[in-house]
Amino acid sequence: MFHNLAVPEKCLSLWKTCRSLVPELLKNSHVKSSNLLIKSNSPIDPQSGSVYLIKEGTINETYEGQIVVIHEKGDLIGIDGLSKQKVTSYENDFAVKVDEYDGQQLLNEIFNDKNKFMLLNQYLSCLSQGYQLLTSHLTHQDATFSPEYRCYDKGDIIIKENTEGDEVFTLLSGSAKVMINNTEVGEINQDEIFGAIAAITHTKRTASIIATSNCETIIVKSDSFRGLLSAHPETVEKLVKDMARSIVSSNERVIELSKNQSD
Repeated sequence: MFHNLAVPEKCLSLWKTCRSLVPELLKNSHVKSSNLLIKSNSPIDPQSGSVYLIKEGTINETYEGQIVVIHEKGDLIGIDGLSKQKVTSYENDFAVKVDEYDGQQLLNEIFNDKNKFMLLNQYLSCLSQGYQLLTSHLTHQDATFSPEYRCYDKGDIIIKENTEGDEVFTLLSGSAKVMINNTEVGEINQDEIFGAIAAITHTKRTASIIATSNCETIIVKSDSFRGLLSAHPETVEKLVKDMARSIVSSNERVIELSKNQSD
C-alpha cells in the first residue's frame, strides 16, 4: 500500500506490516479464481463477498473520487469489508491480475486456526492504525492550507510582467486583461486560475494582469498549490483548460494585431 501524497513513515511501516502478514493468512487457503485478469476501468464491487490478492498492477481505494490508498502487488483487499460494509470503492486505471478468494470460506478457515486468527487481528489492527494516521496527517495538511482573500480596484496591477512571484490566483469576481509589452493579448474570466506556471517553476511572469473592474481573488502560495494539485486531480484538469483557453485567446489576439498592422 502507498499513497500519491507524502505520508508519515510510520504509516508506510504499518502498511508494510500488513503485507508481510498476508502470505501466512492465505497459506493453504482455497483459491476461488487464480490469476484472474481484471480489465482496466472495471471497478471491483466491495460488497461482492470476495477477497483479492493482487498479483500484478495496482488498485485505487477511493472515497467520493479521492484516493484513500493505492494497493499494489502483495496487498490483500476486501477482507476488512467482510464483517462491516465499506464506504470506499475500488478502481483500477489499468488491467490488474489477482487471486480471488471466497470471503466467507476464507474467514471460516482463519477462525478455525488459532494462529491465523491472531494474525488477522494483527492485520486489521495495523490496517486501522494506518488509515487513522493517514486521516490525521491529511486533516492537518488541510488545516494548514490557508488561502488569502484579496481585492483589487479597477486599473490595479494584479501581476506585473517580468517580476518574480510565488502566488497563484483564482479570479472570484470581476474581470482582468492580459498585457504583454503594453499590448492587450487576452482576458481573465471569472473562476479562472492564473499565475500558476511562473509560481510553480520559479520563473518570471510572462505577462501583466490588470483589473478591468473591481476584482475579488483567492491567492495560494506555490507550495500549497502543489499540494492542492496532488490532492485534487480535478484542479489539474481545470488548470490545463484555463491555460489552453488563455493560449488560444492570446494567439487569436496576436493574429488580429498582425492583420491590423498589415492593413
